[in-house]
Amino acid sequence: MSSSSCKLTVEQVLEVRLCYIAGEREWAKLAKKFGVSREAIKAAAVGLTFKELPMPPTRVVNKRPFPYG
Repeated sequence: MSSSSCKLTVEQVLEVRLCYIAGEREWAKLAKKFGVSREAIKAAAVGLTFKELPMPPTRVVNKRPFPYG
């Protein structure tokens, strides 16, 4: 079976999205791990496909207001 004809499971999509939120952008590496194309991984990660699944909350880093007004 070729990599382009494989499908991602719900669990895999959620894992890919968590990797994306954590800063993982090596689409080829993720695609190889899950046995699909880079385009399929990227589309799932950013929400272009599997739109019915929730996106994880984005990481908030240093978003506190400036302490001196």
